[in-house]
Amino acid sequence: MRDNLIIGLDIGSSHVRAVAGRQNNGQLDIIATGKSTTSGYLLNGNIVNINKTSQAISDVISQIETVIAGKNKDYYFSSNLSGSHINVFLHTSTKLRKNPNDAVTEKEILELNEEAKKAIAEKNPCVLHRLPIGFRVGSLPETMEPVGQIGDRIEGDFMVVTASLDKFELLKKALRAAESEHIKGGNLYFSPLATSSTILSSEEKQEGVVLVDIGSGTTEISIYLKKRLSHATVLNWGGDRITEDIQIGLDISPEHAEALKIRFGSALHKEIDINEIVMIPGIAGRKPSPVSVKNLAIIIEERIKELAAIVLSEISKVTDAANLRGGIVLVGGGAQMPDIDELFQRTTDIDTRIGLPKADSTIARIAEEIKDPSFATAIGLVQVYFDQLNDVEEGDVPTTQEDQVSGTIKNGGGSKPPGIKSIFNRMVDTLMGGSEDAGEYDA
Repeated sequence: MRDNLIIGLDIGSSHVRAVAGRQNNGQLDIIATGKSTTSGYLLNGNIVNINKTSQAISDVISQIETVIAGKNKDYYFSSNLSGSHINVFLHTSTKLRKNPNDAVTEKEILELNEEAKKAIAEKNPCVLHRLPIGFRVGSLPETMEPVGQIGDRIEGDFMVVTASLDKFELLKKALRAAESEHIKGGNLYFSPLATSSTILSSEEKQEGVVLVDIGSGTTEISIYLKKRLSHATVLNWGGDRITEDIQIGLDISPEHAEALKIRFGSALHKEIDINEIVMIPGIAGRKPSPVSVKNLAIIIEERIKELAAIVLSEISKVTDAANLRGGIVLVGGGAQMPDIDELFQRTTDIDTRIGLPKADSTIARIAEEIKDPSFATAIGLVQVYFDQLNDVEEGDVPTTQEDQVSGTIKNGGGSKPPGIKSIFNRMVDTLMGGSEDAGEYDA
């Protein structure tokens, strides 16, 4: 049913965050949250200590489990995958038609999709997503609804997201070990696809927008044009790099550098009084030492300018910055830095805003807690599930993990099969196994 409770697990290099949510009159209602540290267990989004990572995931699942009702009921979670090993590329498949004057059928489009699926899988052992982004029949313009058109050939463009099989298997192993008796693993999504579902509006995606998710170990840059993902990349660049610069530049410990960044950091040094000083405790009872907050801001500002320049470079690979009427949207823990949106806008000359998840809660404490860009991916993982579920036409819709095939929701018994438009709205192939056909993993 559509009121199912779904758990989103955002596994990052500093924390794993979890939210449990359901749909309430078309809006996402978050009823529980959880958080556990992963610092030192993941490096640049990659697991380096599987036991500690599994324990951190298990901890947040336990936090959720103590809150949700119906302890004997089974729930499942969606989780994310990121890291510089992720590769995003365009694949085009072409099929010649026997009868150019006949209308294109749904069967032909599905056959083209299957051919693309096979060709992609032959060259890539770990395909996370295969997103149809456009079709061309003969010399006609690109469309997402080719059925009924006429022409001598059909071309389909697919945005493909692949991952390192070794790193994928390691995450799968960690997730399996963290499952509880009543909370099991479900779908796995490339982080930006989940995040965009709760952060970006349809209008922004249509007009052109850049989503920049700044984590502690990585930064994900994804560009949408005409409602379609046009480009994405994952950088080994995150808040930890700023912390390292603060540590070196101010000659302080990593712990003090991180604390200074969080409590006193700013992306604009001109806003800071030159006389503002913070005293850093000395080691083992030694005298505290003064640190200039303005110098702290100078270090932060230079690093964020560097990131803004990288974003501009990624934009130039696919379009002109002037075409991005939706601007830049910043999310993730790094987006909490004061004045970061203003610095991005000054540096790139592109309108920039901080993205807050489109979700609420009937619990006041949680409603306030999730008004935070660091919750964007966790909430997006819940939202993207319901987005797919809502695309299925009315009927009995199974929602257990066993009913998930490559990330799409199978139609329930006795209900009308979805039409071609619904099929391609939902054709986001996700997996929890070693091939696209796996769709799920063995618990």
